[in-house]
Amino acid sequence: MKKIMMTLAAVAIAMTVSAQDKWYGSKEGGFALTFNANPVLNYVGNMFNGNTNNTVEDFDGIDGKGLFNGTTITGKYFLKDNLALDLGFGFNNKYNVTNVYGGEDVDKVTSYSRATTTAFHLKGGVEYRLRAGERLQPLFGADVVFQHTNAWNYNTITEGEGKDNYNYSGNPTNSLGLMLNAGVEYFIIPQISLGANLQFGVSKRWAWDSKDNKPEGEGAAKNYSRITNKDIKLQTANVGANVTLNFYF
Repeated sequence: MKKIMMTLAAVAIAMTVSAQDKWYGSKEGGFALTFNANPVLNYVGNMFNGNTNNTVEDFDGIDGKGLFNGTTITGKYFLKDNLALDLGFGFNNKYNVTNVYGGEDVDKVTSYSRATTTAFHLKGGVEYRLRAGERLQPLFGADVVFQHTNAWNYNTITEGEGKDNYNYSGNPTNSLGLMLNAGVEYFIIPQISLGANLQFGVSKRWAWDSKDNKPEGEGAAKNYSRITNKDIKLQTANVGANVTLNFYF
């Protein structure tokens, strides 16, 4: 019995020492990859809450509506155990073509529409960690962020009455800002963690709206119209939150 007790005590001591020596995350010279896990959690959550309109659109990338929305990928390089440089990238590209056929020739397109959305998101900055190497690590960071979005639609008639009539609308937008974040990461195993972050940003936004239509036929000249609008805003109401999945090397 005494030998058994001594053996169990030795095993407990060994496990304690091993746990104390375990390092969670990366050390100086290491790097990490971080993925925005919000789309995954939303999709899984909708599977359990009875939502029948679940889609995979959130997985497409950033949605162009703000500095915090959509999927981004971030790489981190650790200058010190508790200090890292980060560089993030996100994108989205959609292109949709709709053709309408009619008349005697069923293969002839009588009208068509084109719609496209292109967006990309770049960020770079620094991150500082408290309790580096521990299982639970609070963190703070700051990033400079640039985001470009351009969405346009074009519709035209190619055959029949109103041939060559068209209308166009476009909305290119640029945003440049400073984003601050505070959060925490919990390590499932030494190389993988789940994180939660709150973000606050100040940004300047440049947006252009353009609308153009060209009717053909009698009275076309007076029915033609073109509208352009330029909008510049300094915004401080950029607040967001996200959940991340992180891999350390």
